[in-house]
Amino acid sequence: MQKGFATLEIVLMIFIVGLLASCAVPNAVRIIDRVSLDYEVKRLYTDMRFLQSVGRMTNTKDFHFGTEKDEAIRLLIHPKRYVVENFSGKIYSEHYLSNGVTASKEKTVKFDDMGKIEPATSDTLNLTSRQGKELYFVFDSVGRFRGSREKPQ
Repeated sequence: MQKGFATLEIVLMIFIVGLLASCAVPNAVRIIDRVSLDYEVKRLYTDMRFLQSVGRMTNTKDFHFGTEKDEAIRLLIHPKRYVVENFSGKIYSEHYLSNGVTASKEKTVKFDDMGKIEPATSDTLNLTSRQGKELYFVFDSVGRFRGSREKPQ
């Protein structure tokens, strides 16, 4: 009766485990990259919807920002972070994008009291992951925005 493993069995087992790992690691990297990009898009989208609802409020003094209605709040998007601040420069929140996710350009987003983006122009903003995947924010001339996986025409 034999006890233990033969050297050939151990080498074969290491080869099979290495082969499976070489297939799994690139897929895991791609999945982590996609998840971090999706997270950042959803967070930015949620923060923009939140600011849109604050812009629609008739009195923001009761809100935790503690600002008057004429002291507007805006969202400044930078390549590696975005900031919620008022026009006098007081920062209310700041969010750094996940490692490897960048915004395509700097953009300032401000909502009027009707919830429309000021100034209302057609524009796009895209977030890019480390592996080159892109998700887009499309701003139309009416002042709405939406997320998209396809590159807008």
